[in-house]
Amino acid sequence: MTFLIITMAAALAAGAGAGTTGPANGGFEEGTADLPGWRFWSRSGEGSAEPSTDAHGGKRAARIRHSGELDWAFTNSARIAVRPGQTVRASAWVKGSGGVELAVVAFAGDKRITWSAGADSTRAGTRWVELRAAALVPDGCDNVQLRFVGRGDADVLLDDLRIEEIAAATRPAKPAVKGYAEQRVSENLDRGLVVLPTTAAGAKAHYLSWRLLDGDPSDAAFHVYRTSGGRTERLTAQAITATTDFVDKGAPAQVRYFVRRVAGGVEGEACRPVAPATQPWLSVKFRGDYEIHKLAIADLDGDGRLDYVIQQPRVNVDPYGPYWKKSPGTYKLEAYSHDGEFLWSFDRGWSIEQGVWYAPYVVYDLDGDGRAEVALKAGEGDPRDADGRVQAGPEYLLILDGRTGAVRARADWPDRTRFPDYNYWCRNQLGIAYLDGKTPCLIVERGTYNTIKVEAWEFHNGALRKLWSWNDRDEPRGDYRGQGAHCLRAADVDGDGRDEVIIGSAVIDDNGVGLWTTREGHPDAVTVGDLDPARPGLEIQYNLEPKHERNGMCMVDARTGALLWGLDEPTTHVHSQGLCADIDPENPGCEAYGGERDFKEKRWLFSAAGKLLSREDLGGLAPKAAYWDADPWRELIWKNRPVKFRGRQAVSEAFEGTLVAVADIIGDWREEVITCLPGELRIYSTTIPAADRRVCLLRDPIYRLDVATMSQGYYQIPALSVLPSAGSVRPSGR
Repeated sequence: MTFLIITMAAALAAGAGAGTTGPANGGFEEGTADLPGWRFWSRSGEGSAEPSTDAHGGKRAARIRHSGELDWAFTNSARIAVRPGQTVRASAWVKGSGGVELAVVAFAGDKRITWSAGADSTRAGTRWVELRAAALVPDGCDNVQLRFVGRGDADVLLDDLRIEEIAAATRPAKPAVKGYAEQRVSENLDRGLVVLPTTAAGAKAHYLSWRLLDGDPSDAAFHVYRTSGGRTERLTAQAITATTDFVDKGAPAQVRYFVRRVAGGVEGEACRPVAPATQPWLSVKFRGDYEIHKLAIADLDGDGRLDYVIQQPRVNVDPYGPYWKKSPGTYKLEAYSHDGEFLWSFDRGWSIEQGVWYAPYVVYDLDGDGRAEVALKAGEGDPRDADGRVQAGPEYLLILDGRTGAVRARADWPDRTRFPDYNYWCRNQLGIAYLDGKTPCLIVERGTYNTIKVEAWEFHNGALRKLWSWNDRDEPRGDYRGQGAHCLRAADVDGDGRDEVIIGSAVIDDNGVGLWTTREGHPDAVTVGDLDPARPGLEIQYNLEPKHERNGMCMVDARTGALLWGLDEPTTHVHSQGLCADIDPENPGCEAYGGERDFKEKRWLFSAAGKLLSREDLGGLAPKAAYWDADPWRELIWKNRPVKFRGRQAVSEAFEGTLVAVADIIGDWREEVITCLPGELRIYSTTIPAADRRVCLLRDPIYRLDVATMSQGYYQIPALSVLPSAGSVRPSGR
């Protein structure tokens, strides 16, 4: 990347508004025992700023000393005139110990617009390192101010602060990804037949449900068979065409079922016979009475049935200083077959602390052999410091065999450099994207709130191959920095047949170049899909954590990032996973819900078109919903029970345990609700007779990738590229 550097007098003096053309005493050469033009502040009241003769340029530098876990700031007094649309770059040199960030603070007159229109950061070391903070001057801004900020223990030297306008040259082109796959890799799913006890018309019965697959012809029909006492009989006089479910009333106690597809008048092979469950749920029993922290679902052995990889115990440590605590033990990954057989265990060791941001993992068929692998962040040995934090030591992307848990491949994880401190470099995520439209690629991410590094990898023939790497410093305007989310998403947002990577309020194109950024900052919740069927293409809905005057909840066009609608009132901290789901038949598309962490009265529910529908609380800041009854709208999970959004009418019995996932993993197209109790995973599936049939939701590309990433980051229910309700008319009487 090359830059055209314009002189300060010619560039910044042309900016509108009062101000100087550079920082005050940026080289720290003025004064004697003090540092005129600068102000030091710390939240604890501790710390100091003083001159030092250990300089990078000239005779003096500034030395900052600070102790404790709280934050500090060192602010320049000058207001530098700029104009909207300029790209400016502040630079400085740092050395010492501790994290430090150089930030460009934007103002409109004396009103601060943002604390960071652009920034750069690093962990200071024994050698001088240059910080370069590029910033696109935002709308309404007429002057900027420069400041250094940090958190925790620090003894850093600062010198040679400058600011200049830059004009970025065209970024070097990156080649399109070409993976190993010749056609799109997808699971070879079986019929997913499930048989649950139910009561129909007052009599005990068995409810059967199975998958419609994307390879089934449009005229496919199904016969249902029952085997009991060595005798097999067909239960359907006419093959079923309208749905993929069946109720068998008055069945014998000892019985098994299977179905056969009929196509062109010819019956196909029988699916795997299934015995009825003894309870109205399926159960996977663990080896101990623990509860799980995360769950991943994929076919580990290639038999067409989905298996389970859990992470236990249910402990979560956050890297943020006031929240952090010493991990009481280590995470274990455990794999269980579809039928609940224990397969293997993998101890992640003391190099991985017990928290969602330290320990991402995903389970997916990466090499196209029909069996899923386990990808995870790993370390080595016990690199904990005296407090229990892991701040050093090697870090790896590790690939495990899904059948055995054996290590198959290893590569370096993106490193800790350029992050200001522990809290920021400990933010790690994993995802899956079809960057060439055919090959499932691993997306590895480090960073959320400031520095962000992303790498794309292919796993094939037992080896990892890096496809591209990206970080926020690659973008010449600095406006991708700090745009990360608490989840990682992938979808073909521009319609070119290749997935893009949605890191949050910014999107990385399939070849590893920035596609667009909203510059609105870190979102807690991100949902991408066809959220508004009235519009062409896909949409992305955000719940933005940082303080906003407006648009703290919003929806944007997925192709361009252009704002479609937003909350027209101030927010301070929109928090947690929210909900974006099609729950209201009165309004087309998905409804978007969110709320403030610190103000329980502040809750908002919007229609897909941006109409404010309600300010009621839907059950906290992270309610869930599932396709459960016979219509094409999701039911709200209210107090562990599926209910109609309007009226809270219950449609079935309550679920036991803590909800850990919602996904279509067995039976017809409707979703399962998966909960955890001590020592047990429960899979609840509906027994409400269906009204129609649809292809298994796992065949929807956005839905499948959302399910793949539910084992890392904040959990949100999966979205869809085509809504079941699209084109539906609200039934009369509802």
